[in-house]
Amino acid sequence: MPRPERSRVFASLSERNVRIFFTGLGLSNIGTWAQTTAVVLLVTRLGGEGLEIGLAVAAQFLPVLLLGLQAGSIADRRDRHRMTLLTQVGMAIQAFALGLLDLAGLATIPLVCAMTAVYGTLSAFDIPARRAFATELVPPERLANVLSLSTSVMTGARIFGPSIAAFVAAEVGTAWVFLGNGVSFLAMIGGLLRIDRSRLHRVPAPTRSPHPIREGLRAVGSDPAMRVLLVVFSLVATFSFNHLVYLPLVVRDQLGASEQTFGWVLSCMGIGNVLGALLVARLVVVPLAWFYVPTIALGASMSAIAFATRNEMVFLLAIPMGMAMTALISSAGVILQQRFDASMRARLMALTSVILMGSTPIGGPVTGWIADDAGVVPATLYGGVIAIIAGGLGLLCARAAQNRSATPNEAPPASRGTT
Repeated sequence: MPRPERSRVFASLSERNVRIFFTGLGLSNIGTWAQTTAVVLLVTRLGGEGLEIGLAVAAQFLPVLLLGLQAGSIADRRDRHRMTLLTQVGMAIQAFALGLLDLAGLATIPLVCAMTAVYGTLSAFDIPARRAFATELVPPERLANVLSLSTSVMTGARIFGPSIAAFVAAEVGTAWVFLGNGVSFLAMIGGLLRIDRSRLHRVPAPTRSPHPIREGLRAVGSDPAMRVLLVVFSLVATFSFNHLVYLPLVVRDQLGASEQTFGWVLSCMGIGNVLGALLVARLVVVPLAWFYVPTIALGASMSAIAFATRNEMVFLLAIPMGMAMTALISSAGVILQQRFDASMRARLMALTSVILMGSTPIGGPVTGWIADDAGVVPATLYGGVIAIIAGGLGLLCARAAQNRSATPNEAPPASRGTT
């Protein structure tokens, strides 16, 4: 494939608004990753096994599946800055409430799942609004750069969040992790209030349509290459993105290690996340191969972790796994944005979020059930094998399409001006 055009990795940081936004986003997401880890630890402490962990994780992402596309269509028609601000305030309140309930000794597995579902509902509206708002911070030619850097900031928080959660939970309890996450949201809220709105690169609201969701799905479905990408993405997201279910079991049952080890594994994944996002951030136009090759690499890393027997092996393998995971997520999002009109940005963000997070209510419990019934190795290995096969078939389809067309990576003529 032709060598993709590159730009400076940190080009978007020349914008003051971007620096303010990313600072708040980074601090807030450290708290978010800490809370996500603490939920798993709390469910485990309350006696939960693989299925209960899977259900708790699913509770966070089921609202994204049910509401994500509608939230994206709303974000395309609303002030994304204001919508992001409101959802961030709501998530801060949720974190404080969960922390106080845990501190009072009232936490049960059903209550934790219910509170996590509240967070998931707010996330369903926050994700498309926040990610679409990030594209308004820079001119159109820096779209791929700002989206990839945004992903690196969010996933890079995993370097610190899980290890902080494991340490704090071990020393003083999970309640203080939740309360700390509530405080961390203040950094994002404060950053949003400091944004210079006069310097935003607004995207005109789309023409009102009676069926905005159907309109977006029809546009994506009309592109054969995107149909293949979304099928592969859906399979991998459903069955290969369940690390919050199988990794704590790998640490506990396969390695015989402590909760803090689970936090360190997620931190190693966070290092890989940053590296994967920065790889994509260098590109001006992202080719299809940059989605499929990391998908195969993700499957290989997962398959190796399934048979790892030492802490050091899992730590090392978690880095390329995190790198591949974020590279394919970033690539999928940018490829979709490049190929379609800018007026659909939030709907496209919502579509990838629905696939990525909305599939967890299916894949999480399935992975937990496999772990309880057949063991940790099959629960880890099956997702890796699916990723390898799906990514390999997708790459073959992409190369076949390239052979049929002289310019397979160019956007359709009507949408070239949106990149």
